[in-house]
Amino acid sequence: MQASSEIRAAGKDTSRTGGRTALLDAACHSIARKGLRGLRVEEVAADAGVAPSLIYHHFGNRASLLRAALEYVGQKAAVYTTSDPNESGYDELLNTFLAEIQDETSIRENSAAWGEFRDAAVFDESLRQTLFRYTQEWIDDVAGLVRRGHDDGSILTSVDPVEAGQQLTALTEGLSTRWLAGFLDTEQARASLESGIQSHLRK
Repeated sequence: MQASSEIRAAGKDTSRTGGRTALLDAACHSIARKGLRGLRVEEVAADAGVAPSLIYHHFGNRASLLRAALEYVGQKAAVYTTSDPNESGYDELLNTFLAEIQDETSIRENSAAWGEFRDAAVFDESLRQTLFRYTQEWIDDVAGLVRRGHDDGSILTSVDPVEAGQQLTALTEGLSTRWLAGFLDTEQARASLESGIQSHLRK
């Protein structure tokens, strides 16, 4: 059994972690609904159920909160796009991309927040490095699946892995934007995405 001082210390550590996560969740929720310009520190704190001072304690300032939220969005996407490595290279690649467009509030919000960060990076250099890193990792992951598809015969060997990564990630971001804007419903967006992937990798 822990001593009372150890229990209090463990509670404080858990509270710190939980408070930071709650703030990141609230920030991402705000960005998805109102965009980066609409994010207000006081509203984020209220949504997280904490005092505004805790934002400055964890992140220092609004700009650092935004950078941390961007990292958080990238980490969340990596979780829900995980697929079955026992599938063929083509099937794993297809299912990974289709996971980006689902009728789940958390995925819609994460995709919307990513789009807001991507657009803001045109003018905000402080976001570009993190966005570039996550985008490059995404492209590299796709390229790896294309190479695996070459090996197992599920993807044409004439397909360039890196070029496919560039084009298919761009296709997914474009369709995701139209889906989030309501120009396409989920079924239409997924069907267009699957058709585009198939025509690119299995011509």
